[in-house]
Amino acid sequence: MIHKIFICIIYSILLTAPVLAQQGPVTFAHLQDSMVVHPKPIVIKIYTDWCSYCKMQDMQIKRSPTLQQLLSEDYYYVTLNAESRQPIVFNDTTYSFIPYGTQGMHALAAKLMRHHTAYPAWIVLDTSYRMKAFYTGMLKDKLLLEFLRNY
Repeated sequence: MIHKIFICIIYSILLTAPVLAQQGPVTFAHLQDSMVVHPKPIVIKIYTDWCSYCKMQDMQIKRSPTLQQLLSEDYYYVTLNAESRQPIVFNDTTYSFIPYGTQGMHALAAKLMRHHTAYPAWIVLDTSYRMKAFYTGMLKDKLLLEFLRNY
């Protein structure tokens, strides 16, 4: 009997472990509802699949519990692939991919980056969706922490 109880306890711990794990970026689909329930500033990282600096930036965030905590507790952290072809609803407006020859750019990325195409791009918005900060390029851990803590 005790053996079965022990197994049940271990099994329940293993099932709840992913829920207790660090939350990753929120999606644009969940952002608006989350802002209604608990408004807080938004950090948007705009990237592309081919950007090696973007991948390095992701690794820095994964290796830094301080950055993960800051991004999950003080902000809604959202990532946006600048070449995504999926429509995105943001602040009650639907944005789509804008083709340009064989390439193109997502309209939301273009709007947020103000047509400065350098990756990764970091945007900080306040709770009213107003831009508070904009930075393009990779930031080392300390500089990214400083950048985020200033807003």
